Amino acid sequence: MNRVYLLLGSNMGDRQAMLDSANLELIDALLPDYLEVASLGDAVNTSQVLETEPWGFDAPQKFLNQSFCCLTELEPRQVLEACQRIETELGRVRTAPRFNEAGERIYESRVIDIDILAFERGNGGVWEAVEVSEPDLVIPHPQLQSRDFARRLYVEVREAMAPKNVGKKKINKK
Repeated sequence: MNRVYLLLGSNMGDRQAMLDSANLELIDALLPDYLEVASLGDAVNTSQVLETEPWGFDAPQKFLNQSFCCLTELEPRQVLEACQRIETELGRVRTAPRFNEAGERIYESRVIDIDILAFERGNGGVWEAVEVSEPDLVIPHPQLQSRDFARRLYVEVREAMAPKNVGKKKINKK
């Protein structure tokens, strides 16, 4: 069994409704159907919702952000594909990344954004942090430590889900 930590964000339209819809779609896509738990809270957890300024660009509407964690049998690539499918189904139009003259990425408003923050693999009661380094998938998220709101929400949901013993396993595909 694996555990995935995501960051959800929206700054267009009914932001809270978008986060709620994304949460439901993520549970449906990521949580195994057969999983037997005493309550959904044993397999899924969400953080508080924070209103934040756009990160890396100016926009008239602030973001609502929330961290989401759940158990899954999917692997990191499959989680990424599920997240991107859900973003599209919820109305996100994905455009090719743009960069300024300094080579920095230019961000823009979006109806929904789902980022993979971290991924853990369960191994005999121990959760091992998984690292992935691929051109379109980097885990842990490369900006996790530089975005205070993302780090705070991640820590909140991780503390609610994670035991104290976490090891590390690295996957490096090119």
